[in-house]
This record gives sequence, structure tokens and C-alpha cells, in this order.
Amino acid sequence: MPMRPELRRRGALLAAALICTALCAGCGELAAQLKPGPPRALTVALDGAPSALYAPLYAAQAAGDFRLGALAVTITEPSDPLRALESGAAGVAVVSEPALLDARAGGAGVVAIGALVSQPLDAIVSLATRPAASAAALAGDTVAVSPTPLAGAEMLSVLDAGHPGGVHWTAVNGSLAAVLRSGRAQATLSDVWPVEQATLGLAHRPATVLELAQAGVPTYSGLVLAVRLDEAHHDGPLLRAFLQSLTRGERAAAAAPAATVTALTKANLSVSAAFERALLRDVRPIVSPANPKLPFGWQGPAAWQTFGAWMRSHGLLTGSQNTGDAITDEFLPGQGEAIVTP
Repeated sequence: MPMRPELRRRGALLAAALICTALCAGCGELAAQLKPGPPRALTVALDGAPSALYAPLYAAQAAGDFRLGALAVTITEPSDPLRALESGAAGVAVVSEPALLDARAGGAGVVAIGALVSQPLDAIVSLATRPAASAAALAGDTVAVSPTPLAGAEMLSVLDAGHPGGVHWTAVNGSLAAVLRSGRAQATLSDVWPVEQATLGLAHRPATVLELAQAGVPTYSGLVLAVRLDEAHHDGPLLRAFLQSLTRGERAAAAAPAATVTALTKANLSVSAAFERALLRDVRPIVSPANPKLPFGWQGPAAWQTFGAWMRSHGLLTGSQNTGDAITDEFLPGQGEAIVTP
């Protein structure tokens, strides 16, 4: 199988781009003239219905940030975002880090240009009345687990890390929050814990969340922005404009949550404003990198390598490719130049 071209980083940062300027006659002052060009179409494919999980996208759309970046962004919800991306039906796909790594292992020419949610959406959730604050605290409990190979591998790692005795765990379809409320399980391993926590909170059943990084599973990005390698190599200006606009949207979601909730409920009539407010509140802490000096969307190649090795050790990933090459920070505001290599 021929080696795919990859994106790597340079240590030096690019100089800031020059803008058009005009000199005021007779006054010696320099005035910037900024005019966006004609809008460039870009379709973004989500891995789910509109919700606060994708708040920066909807905040940027509602505030006109994409228009300021000379972009005409359309947000879609196909059944398979990565297939839509590979077929050309979308220019950006929002998927999880494990899904992207699995697609690349299968030969897909895709790369992550940023993280929309920088931490896992999977977590151990329990009711605050009987909290599982550590892996060891699951001893004797019944744990409801999402019926996916990833969740099963995560549960095995949690059990290996905490060595709790007498744990019974079973795969459950449907709402894990309902399983907790009914008492059929004392904890869940949720695939979207902010949704579960918001659901329980609105039912006046506050929850405790044990993040997987504290329970034996390497950290990873819950949602990433994937593009085709060809676009990453040749369409840098569009991707930079998109991420700059999305960064403004992330700031708008933080500064004006009420406006963001309004935009989300308009995009998804099946959810309530109360639910989206709760979900947005729970998602906000895991959106940006832990280091405030790093830009929104930043991803660490070492973390991707560690998580890729974990996936491989659990039979979730085949091949020996460097999973750190699945990302590039080239297009994030203030980051460096990518090098295309054979």
C-alpha cells in the first residue's frame, strides 16, 4: 500500500499576513481597509443533531462570524460524516478521535485540523446520592455500558486501573440516564456524558462524573474537525478562515450563552432551551485545551500517539502507523507552517 502524504509541523511560526492599507493624504496616518472577498462555500457534516456539543459552529453562524471570514457555511447531519467527507459531499466532518483513527487505519486520506471538544465525551456517570468518585468505588456495582467496542475496551481499562471487586457490567441500548434513574445500575459508562448529566440534572437527579483520564484510559479528543488530505495540502486559506471564524464563535458561545442557546433551539426544534443551557454549561469546561496559552482547537501529537497505542493494544486499531501524524495545527490561529512529505 503506498504511503500517504502527511502534514508535519515546523517549530517557527509564520509571520502575520499583511493587510491592505491606505495613507491619509496630508495627515500621515495609516488606515486599514478590510473588505471580505466573495463567500466561499463550505459544508460541515456533524455526527449528530444540532446541540451544545457543536456550540462554536452555531454561535459563529448566528453571529455572522463565517460571513466575516468570507465563508458561506452549511451545516448538515448525514448518517456518516466521514463518508460524506470522503465523497466530497462535505468539506469538514465533525467526528471523534477514535473514529478518525479507525478511518485512517482503513485507508481514508483524512486528517484532523482541530478539536471541537478537546476531552473525551465518554465517562463514568453515577448519581450524586451514590457517587463513583474513583474506579475502585465501583466495587459491587452494576455498570451499564454503551454497546460499542470502544466502550467495552474503556470499561476493561477502568477495571484494570481500580481493581474493584464484584463489578457486573452489561451493554445497554438507549438512554443510560434512564437506567440510572430506574436503579437498574449504579453507574454508567456513557458515550456522551454531558447529555446524560444534563438529562439527570433537569430530572432533579444530580450526577457525579468520573472522567476516563482519572480512571485508567488515556485522554483523547471527543470531537475533532476532519478534512481530506488533499484539501489540507492545497486549500489552506479556506481552512484558516474557517478556524479563525470558529474561534470567534467559541468566544461568542462563552460570552453570550443565551444567544447561543437561542441559535441551537432554532436549529433543533426537538430540544428545549433549558436542556441546551444545561448541556452548554456542562460542555464548556472540556472545549478548550487545559493550557490557556494554547489556541482553541489545539491538539497534541504525543497524546494522539498514546491513545493510538491504547486503541491498538485493545484490538481497536490495526497497523503500525504513527497516530500523531493524524493531526496538524497548521491552520489554527497563530500556529506554524505545515510541510507536505511523501
